[in-house]
This record gives sequence, structure tokens and C-alpha cells, in this order.
Amino acid sequence: MDLAERVRPNDKGQIHFDDAQEIREEIAKVLPLYDGIQRLKEKGDAVQWGGPRLCEGGRFPNPDGRARFTAVRPPSIDVPPGWFLLSTRRGKQFNSMVQQDFDPLVGAYRDHVLMSSADAAALGLREGDSVIVKNDTGTLAARCHIAAMRPGNVELYWPEGNVLLPRGIIEPGSKIPDYNAMVQIVPAAAVPP
Repeated sequence: MDLAERVRPNDKGQIHFDDAQEIREEIAKVLPLYDGIQRLKEKGDAVQWGGPRLCEGGRFPNPDGRARFTAVRPPSIDVPPGWFLLSTRRGKQFNSMVQQDFDPLVGAYRDHVLMSSADAAALGLREGDSVIVKNDTGTLAARCHIAAMRPGNVELYWPEGNVLLPRGIIEPGSKIPDYNAMVQIVPAAAVPP
């Protein structure tokens, strides 16, 4: 809070929170779908986005109460040879819940780049090998972690992987940043000092 209040002293009354609990209470007021976050008090407490049970009883938030499904084809992403599609966001968002060096849910450390066994073998990598993950935006030193990943895709923890994400690209509908990029991975031993 100290930094925010120094940067925007005239807004001190709008941005001051005495503790994390006050921040959670503000989030619950501003974003009704996050109701419940204000009740997170102890280790192990959890909250389900949208409420404890989504569409309970088979009722969906549509005029007739029924769900709507639409078949969509994901866009084809052309990944050049020697490159990987990087994601720093994971389906269940455990990256924002694990605030320690080791993620027991995945069995990986925050400095790991998760990749398929096929991709690791193609690069001559083994579990724990040091690598450089790079693109035109940035460079990150990491260690190889072989995981159940689709070949051609890799994953880094957030915010560690931010150095590889281009700035200013947002998804038009949700206005959230694009947490994906294309990267190359080079064994650290192959990088001259």
C-alpha cells in the first residue's frame, strides 16, 4: 500500500487497505462472481468462482434455464519448427494459489519449464537440465520438467514467465492480457557465457 499511496497520494482514501482481508472484502463487493473470497481466513480455505455450485439443479442463467452449447474449432496456430507455444496460465489457476517454490499439485518447482517427454528428448534434455527459454521479448533461465504436455507446448509459472510475454496484447472480449507466446528452448550448456 505504501508504494501505491506514494504514486497516487490524492487517491490514498480509495486505495488504502490495512490488510489482505480488506482487499478480499473489496474484491467481493466489486466482483459479485467472487463472492466468498472475503471468507478466506485460514490456510486451506477455498472459494469457487461463481458460487459453491455452478448451475445447481441443472438450471443455467438463460431465460429458459437451459444450457447452450456451441461447437467451436480452436484457431490453428502455426508454430515454426524449433519453437514452442508457451502458456503461463493453467486451467485450474493453481499458479495463483501456490505461493512457494514447490508446487505439490504438479510436482514442479517455480523455475521449471514443463514440457513433453518427446520435446525434451528431441532437445537432448533430461529432468532438471538447465535451459534458456527465449523469444524477442525476453529470456528466462529455467530447468526442464517432463510433464504430461502435448508436444509443441510448454508451460511456465506466472509471474516468472512474464518476461516472455509481449506487452500490450489483450483479448478484445474480456480485456485480459494474452498470457501466451512463442518461445525457443536451448540447453543452457549450448549458450556461450
